[in-house]
Amino acid sequence: MAAGTVNDLVVYAGRLRADAWSRDLRPAWLLIRDGRFAEIAPGADRPGDWPADLPHLDLGRAVVLPGLLDSHVHLTEPGDGTEPADRSVAENVELGVANARTALRAGVTTVADCGGPPEAVLAVRARTAALPDCARALVATAPITKVGGHSWRYGGEVRDAADLRALVGRYAASGVDFVKAMASGGGTPGAPPWEPGFDEDVLHAAVEAAASHGLPLKVHCLSAGSMRAAVTAGVVLVEHGKFRNAAEDGRGFDPAVADLLARSGAVVCPTLSVGHHVLSVPSGVSGEAGALWGRRHPHDLDDFRRLVESGVSMVSGTDAGWRFTPFDALPGELRMMAGAGMTNRQALAAATTDAATALGKGDLIGRIAPGYLADFVASGADPVDDLSALDRLVAVARDGHVLR
Repeated sequence: MAAGTVNDLVVYAGRLRADAWSRDLRPAWLLIRDGRFAEIAPGADRPGDWPADLPHLDLGRAVVLPGLLDSHVHLTEPGDGTEPADRSVAENVELGVANARTALRAGVTTVADCGGPPEAVLAVRARTAALPDCARALVATAPITKVGGHSWRYGGEVRDAADLRALVGRYAASGVDFVKAMASGGGTPGAPPWEPGFDEDVLHAAVEAAASHGLPLKVHCLSAGSMRAAVTAGVVLVEHGKFRNAAEDGRGFDPAVADLLARSGAVVCPTLSVGHHVLSVPSGVSGEAGALWGRRHPHDLDDFRRLVESGVSMVSGTDAGWRFTPFDALPGELRMMAGAGMTNRQALAAATTDAATALGKGDLIGRIAPGYLADFVASGADPVDDLSALDRLVAVARDGHVLR
C-alpha cells in the first residue's frame, strides 16, 4: 500500500485512557489517518491488516489520553502583568501564535479564545491551524459589551438588543466559533466586576441571536446578580462564576444563585488560575493586584467548592493572557479544581469531554475514539491517580502530528 500522509501514524499505547471515565487501562493500538483516529484496536498485538509502511510511535507503558482543552484564554494578551498595549495586528498575531505554541507544549491541544481584537484573533486562528506545533484555536473575537463596559477596547460595544443582534450576525458571517458577552464588569477601569453589564432582556437577545446562528454563547459573570440575570435569560455557559461585591472582601457567595446554576444545568468555567498566578509573583511586581487577589483568591477557592457541592457543572479554563496567567497553566488549574472539591477524574473530564461538549465539539475532540481528531498526550503515570503527571508529558500530538 502507498505510504501515508504526514499525519498518518500508528501508535502503540501501553495504557489507553480513551476518556476520563475509562476504568481499565489496557494496551491498545491507534491507527491515525489524515489527522483523525481511524481505528482503535485493544491488545498488545498490532492488527495484521494495518498498513506496514506507516510511521510508528511506540509509547511503551505510557498512559495515552485525549489532548486537553483550555476553555478560556486570550491569545493576543501577554500574561505578564503589563497594561494593555496598542500593538499592531501583526504584533498581536505573532504574540498569539507564540502563546498557542506554549499551550500545545503543555498538552493543551485546543484553546477557546474568549476575547481579542477581531482581525488579529481570526488571523491567529488561521495561522495556528496550519502550524502543527500550536494549539488549535476556537475564537469569539471581540466580546459583546455595553458602551464603556468591560473590554470595550476590543471593539464589541453595543447600545441595545438591536445592536447586539446585528453584531452577532456580523460575527457569524466572519466565521467565529462561539460568541462571548459581558453580563458584568471586570478589570476594565470604570467597569468594576460587581457592576451589571446587560439586563436580562439584552442577555435573552444574546441567547436567541447566538442560537439562531448555531453558535455557543459564553457569558462573563463576576457577580451573583450577573449570574442570576444570565441564567434567567437562558445562558448555559458562564465564564468565571465569581461573587464579587463592592466591599471587595470576597464574601459575596449566594447559595440561591448556586442552586439556580445547578437546577438550570449551566456550566461554569471558574478560571482559578488568575488569582493563583497573581499571588505567585513577588508583591513588588503584582502591586495593588496582589493585595486585591490576596483577599479574593481564598474565597474564590471556597466558592468553587460550594458550587461543586451544590451540583454545578464545571469545565476548565485558565484566562491565560490575563494578568499574570501563562499559557501552560491548565495542569495547575486542574490541580486547583481537584484540591477545591472535584475528584481528579472530574477535573480531567472538565478539560476533555465536558469542555468539548460545552463548546459544541463533543463529537470531534475530547476523547480518543474513531472519527475524532487525533489529539493526544502521553504521561508516565495516570492523571486520575496523580494530576501532576500532566506536568511530565512524554508525548503531545495535535491532528496526528507528534510534537514530542
